[in-house]
Amino acid sequence: MLTLRNKCILLSLLLSSLALLTLASPYAFAANRSIEATAHLTTPFSIPRSHTVQINDEARTYRLYVKLPKGYKASANKDLQYPVIYLTDAMYTFQIMSGVTRFPMNSKQMAPAIIVGISWELGLKSDHSRVRDYTPTVDTSWKKATGGADRHLHFLKTKIIPYIEQNYRTNPQQRTYIGNSLGGLFGAYILLKQPDLFTNYLLGSPSFWWHERWVLTQFAKNINSLQGIGANVFIGIGALEHNGKGGDSQHNMVADAQHFKALLNNVAIGNPAFDSKLLIINEAHHATAFATTAIHGMDWLFNTQQGKSLQGSKDPADNKALNGAKQLTPIPASTTEKF
Repeated sequence: MLTLRNKCILLSLLLSSLALLTLASPYAFAANRSIEATAHLTTPFSIPRSHTVQINDEARTYRLYVKLPKGYKASANKDLQYPVIYLTDAMYTFQIMSGVTRFPMNSKQMAPAIIVGISWELGLKSDHSRVRDYTPTVDTSWKKATGGADRHLHFLKTKIIPYIEQNYRTNPQQRTYIGNSLGGLFGAYILLKQPDLFTNYLLGSPSFWWHERWVLTQFAKNINSLQGIGANVFIGIGALEHNGKGGDSQHNMVADAQHFKALLNNVAIGNPAFDSKLLIINEAHHATAFATTAIHGMDWLFNTQQGKSLQGSKDPADNKALNGAKQLTPIPASTTEKF
């Protein structure tokens, strides 16, 4: 039988063993070891093949974020024209779009494209700029300026798109608009007012609730004028973007998106040049749906095997350019970019 003294000795040995095991663990080793690294605090991260351009809308100044596709500067591709993806809310959407398309484009599962992000007005708070620029009607219940969509659409049509098409090798038959939230509302408004400005519309969580669903009402009133237009429209919405039980929105944005899709179905009747798709994303809410919308929408449009935008063109020159995009000549191994 162990004496009290022997019990104390055994307990002391046990505690010593536990202490040694803790010190020997990799976590303890890492915690007690000085890690050598150099922080380059003055060297910002940059997205490869990207740059910015400042452009004015009279007294307003905006910044364009431009990313060129891999192989754009290769001599073998000097005659190739590329689709252009135009994004609103660039500080949010440009990084997401660059990231989600990198692998499918670089691995030739998605047609390469030029990505152009359009910033908010420089010097103006982001919410003030986007609420003003992306809303089609004046709503006096808002303290912020509203109803500037017509001016911003004119800026897009007469300044931004011409600048891009004059300075880069673009395919004017392959313009894609992408917008999220109020940017999605703005995209639907462009489809209503200037449907031929873009071939494709990718609308994430569109804010159709704006001004008592004004855009949906206008679509219903003008549905006949949209017959015969050629476009592909992709709508993505989070399944939780509603104001019912378990929802996280003040509005039933899911029902509004479904209503919009039903209107688009009417446009598509007897019109093979028009197509649309609605994706409801499980477990996603307004803050998390866009990345999934972006990659699924881009794959629906530009998948090299069955992308709607690659199949739908009836212009021989357009098809030639897109077929060339599928067969892009790789950059020599010595200069291949990994990103």
